[in-house]
Amino acid sequence: MNRQKKKTKARKKSQRGQSKARGLWIALLILATGSTLAAYQAATYFGQASYFGLKAIEVDGLRRLSGEDVRVASGLAAGSNIFAIDLDEVAQRLEAMYWIKRAFVVRKPPNRIAVDIVEHRQVAWIDLGQTYGITPDGVLLPVGSTDVPPRNLPVISGLSVRGDSLQPGVAVSDSALLAILRWWEEATVADAEFCLNVAGIQPMSGASIRLQMAGDGLEVRLPVNEAAHRLRTIRELMPRVHQSHPDPAYIDLRYAGQMVVGKKKAKSG
Repeated sequence: MNRQKKKTKARKKSQRGQSKARGLWIALLILATGSTLAAYQAATYFGQASYFGLKAIEVDGLRRLSGEDVRVASGLAAGSNIFAIDLDEVAQRLEAMYWIKRAFVVRKPPNRIAVDIVEHRQVAWIDLGQTYGITPDGVLLPVGSTDVPPRNLPVISGLSVRGDSLQPGVAVSDSALLAILRWWEEATVADAEFCLNVAGIQPMSGASIRLQMAGDGLEVRLPVNEAAHRLRTIRELMPRVHQSHPDPAYIDLRYAGQMVVGKKKAKSG
């Protein structure tokens, strides 16, 4: 008899446990279903609510381009739902512009898109049969692509680059050009005032370059390395050069430990 009572109690306890387990699973199922429904409703709301219609584009980082340039290139239209906009696609459209190096696009609820622009930086002009602007990493920039007037920058020339391989927005793969650009970047940091007087730069044999100075047309020949050291040397020697040679044609610093000064040829007749 006692055994039967114990068995009966065990069955009831087991049934209560199973009932609780079923209740727990039902609660979890309802909770999961409710969460899915809430997520769906939220997605539907963000995708359709006019409250999130685009009203403004915030643009930061512009130097040459205008906000209108960015708006047109972005392809964004007023009233577009900001949560339906493909941000990567907008960034790609902007980076297709010659002057834009990188574009970062984010949403700013409820009704704005923010764009952070990194523009290409022009450091010189380059003459390749046609004149282009050029960046520190050799990317060609078209002339007259912005309303900004030409800057006081040197013209790089004398390079052997295939004209049919040139395309604005694409880097020129030329070792001599890249060496000049590296040197020029170092030079402008070391002595910006001196660099303002450089009108032209040309490559020379033996990893050297020729600087054409504005004004008197003085030519400075020097190795394409140690820009800061070379410019300090030029600064130190210039007074003596002009004292000894009132109208020099060139200064040659390519030879270790010495300087060669060339005179201008006398005009015949």
